[in-house]
Amino acid sequence: MRRAKAATKAVIACIAALFPAAGRGAEPAPSVAALTVQDTAGGGGRIYVSMRFGAVMGPMRLDTGASTSRLTLAPWNRDWPVTARSASLGASGAAASCEDVEAKNVALVATQGNAVARGRYEVTRCAASDGGDLLGLDFFKGARLTLDIAHRQMTVFGEPAKHPKPLRRLGPDQSLAGIDVKLGGAPVVGLFDTGAELCAIDRTFVQKHKKLFTAVKEKGAARDAGGKDIAAQKVTIRKLDLGDGLVLKDVLALSYDFGALRAALGKDAPLVLGYNALTKVRWSLDLTKPETPTFGAEAAQ
Repeated sequence: MRRAKAATKAVIACIAALFPAAGRGAEPAPSVAALTVQDTAGGGGRIYVSMRFGAVMGPMRLDTGASTSRLTLAPWNRDWPVTARSASLGASGAAASCEDVEAKNVALVATQGNAVARGRYEVTRCAASDGGDLLGLDFFKGARLTLDIAHRQMTVFGEPAKHPKPLRRLGPDQSLAGIDVKLGGAPVVGLFDTGAELCAIDRTFVQKHKKLFTAVKEKGAARDAGGKDIAAQKVTIRKLDLGDGLVLKDVLALSYDFGALRAALGKDAPLVLGYNALTKVRWSLDLTKPETPTFGAEAAQ
């Protein structure tokens, strides 16, 4: 991240789109944020948004597969107060020693409407990270967001989904989002993960349901969010049924042993829905009621 211009402090002080306390007043007006996409191999991609931390501004990778946001230790955040010590666990099972720190005046920069901000926001700060700075799902707690990756746009507190369905709460603390899908005729739960460049499937599930997949001769190259290499093979999911007539065919996925990820998500969630699947659909995630979150999906136009 880079230090913003002198006017940043005045902008931050005028932010109006703060997340409302539960049950208090009307929700904020819609705020539209631009998504910057970096294409990667095999039809994958990384999604970035523009964020401000006090007087410092820069891109962060949008990662709904991360329960909390993560920053790399740098001079501009070195003096933030530490609230706890923690371990950041990647998909490979490798844990990095990190700190939980308190950031102030954190804002998602909007191109339309007000910036979306939190006066205080706890993030995980790690000494080093090949995965870069990640904006986790918890930043949107209490909000509703619409993701239109194909049109490079995210709207916070936009229109609710026309036909909402329950989100599956995943992870040890139930803070991650999953949706019910079918692979062929097999019902499974898929982790909603904008931080995954490609879809992923647990190798143990592939071995049990070989008819649902087509092997790809080319080997896969995968890394977890911490930059650790993961041994993977490429397969295509022959039929990925998202419900309501939304069916994706021949979806490329990385197949590897989920290991620690399997333990964290549960046996019913052998699938990670990554960029190459998510970009084909316009999504709405409603997190305004933490105990009963919902989602909506319609084909991207």
